[in-house]
Amino acid sequence: MEQGEICGYKVIPLKIYKNSAAHHYLYLKEHSIREKCLEKPSDRTLFVLGVPPYCTQESLSAMFAKQCGRVKAVYIHSKPTSSVPPVEQSKYFRLHESITGFKVAYIVFEKEGSREKAMKLDSSVPLVLTSKDVTVPFGIEKWLEEYNDSIPNVDEMLKDINDYVGNYDMKESENKEKEKALGEADEDGWVTVTKRGRKSVIARKESVNKKIMKNEKKKRAKKELLNFYRFQIKESKMNSLIKLREKFEEDKKKIAVLKQTRKFKPFA
Repeated sequence: MEQGEICGYKVIPLKIYKNSAAHHYLYLKEHSIREKCLEKPSDRTLFVLGVPPYCTQESLSAMFAKQCGRVKAVYIHSKPTSSVPPVEQSKYFRLHESITGFKVAYIVFEKEGSREKAMKLDSSVPLVLTSKDVTVPFGIEKWLEEYNDSIPNVDEMLKDINDYVGNYDMKESENKEKEKALGEADEDGWVTVTKRGRKSVIARKESVNKKIMKNEKKKRAKKELLNFYRFQIKESKMNSLIKLREKFEEDKKKIAVLKQTRKFKPFA
């Protein structure tokens, strides 16, 4: 193992400012993976592990460009992946969670030799994140920036909402047009059957079937005319009388059992 290397990674110290006493470590490695990604070519991409939360795409791009050569793109992820980060269409209505804490970065250089320069950096010389052109907010400055960003601009938010609703309506109308076209007969008289019909279809699972049957039973019970005919009235009276007799007999048996099991017998 060479000096400044651990488990195949090049270890490079990182400072926020040139005169900072404390420093952090970055772990560099050549990007090599089975799943190919056009945005991350294996011959020009540097994989960086242990990127601190305060590092941004702009600061990483400027820092590595200064040391190694021009940077084409910087992709930041929460963990190693072969794909690229999703692009958020709206500032206020995000579809994906923002990355917090430590992360990983993929530095894509414009030239092949730039990655080799990065792997040959001196491990005893720290990289400096900030410069005259690039500043990274910290402390109160960062909190103020985050607070100001949390207050939405009403006009921008309204524009995002209108754009989203407009795109949704346009997609829905396109889907309806496609389904309508599929429902029409072609030159040979064939009609394409689609999933969606005139009415939305519920998946006929066992639980759904039971629910439907229960509702149907309730509807039938409401429609039935009880005690309408003479024989129905007579039958209902007989049934209630039979039930009362059965209840009377059961009560007699219970009383007899209670008498037998009674322990306190003052007159015995």
